[in-house]
Amino acid sequence: MIQSFFTKEQNWLDKWDNYLQETERGLYNQMSFWIKSYDVYGFDHDFYIITENDKIIGGCGIVIAKFSVFKFLIVPCGPVLDKNQEHLMDLVLNNLKEYAVQKNCCYFQINLPLLKEGDAFHDYTLDKISSNSIFYTGLEGTKFKYVIPLFGMRLVDLHNKTFDEVVQGFGSNHKRNLKKVSSFDFQFQQVTTKEAIAEAYECFVQNAQNKGYPLRSYDSIKDTLQNYVDNNQAIIATCVYQNKVVGAIYVMICGQRLIYINGGVLKQYQNLPISVYMHCELIRYSIEKGYKSYDVSVGGSEGVIRFKEGFGSQLFNFENSRYWVLKPFYFKIYIFMEKWLKPYKQSIAKLLFNLKKVFK
Repeated sequence: MIQSFFTKEQNWLDKWDNYLQETERGLYNQMSFWIKSYDVYGFDHDFYIITENDKIIGGCGIVIAKFSVFKFLIVPCGPVLDKNQEHLMDLVLNNLKEYAVQKNCCYFQINLPLLKEGDAFHDYTLDKISSNSIFYTGLEGTKFKYVIPLFGMRLVDLHNKTFDEVVQGFGSNHKRNLKKVSSFDFQFQQVTTKEAIAEAYECFVQNAQNKGYPLRSYDSIKDTLQNYVDNNQAIIATCVYQNKVVGAIYVMICGQRLIYINGGVLKQYQNLPISVYMHCELIRYSIEKGYKSYDVSVGGSEGVIRFKEGFGSQLFNFENSRYWVLKPFYFKIYIFMEKWLKPYKQSIAKLLFNLKKVFK
């Protein structure tokens, strides 16, 4: 018998996280700690679970974003569904929309792990859904931009391949850099302690500052990172060279694969093949685990995308997000305010985080 329900009970969240790691369709931004990490900004969360005979067969994590009188129900990417359960999609969407109304939200947005037409790889995604699905009644796009959706996957094929066979698919520049690695005494070290994770994150911070892109503060995410590592849901590792941490990398363990989240090399060492080295160490690890793919993730600057393409990766794009305006009057006011507040997005995020700490 199929049942579905909303819950925050830790017992179910533990089962949900295990489900996401065991099924190839698991998505890292559906992990319970990832969904709950938005709480530091004053947001709320919930989880929608679908079971058959008490066994999880699908569901999704939900972020309920709140700004003053405005509330938004966002599914960052989901639902995750077992194979051959796509017929449940409209049930899920109806229940989520009704829940958004119950929560007095003015807006409901969802991003499906559904490939755009023409992409044929479906091991990690939903199969095609009916063109008459409720999903396609939503407006296309993302009007609420403070909860980031997944835009797709960029996969390095590892299936039934040795490391040397995977390297044959690399671009010439990556092949040259990999050969250079033997000239340096690099050490790849997975880190687990609070101090070591903080040191690794500092590499991400400095890289973000040098490259000019935004990054969440360590204070706002440190508990989430520690939980990931403690629960074997993520790997954070450093590259040590001449007894100094010179680079770091962070991947999620989900959906029977590793998914790259962040990385950074200290500016004075960026002429060394450290980034290629760290990714290759994780590719080796993935092959040892029997994973079919290594996901270097989508997005980034032109230079970052070229770097990711250098691993012989293939891009798979998801369908664009869809949204429904549930309270047009309130939503119009929000859009007007958001236009003027946009330049202060990072300042507002910091303010919300600090207020959360003060009134905890």
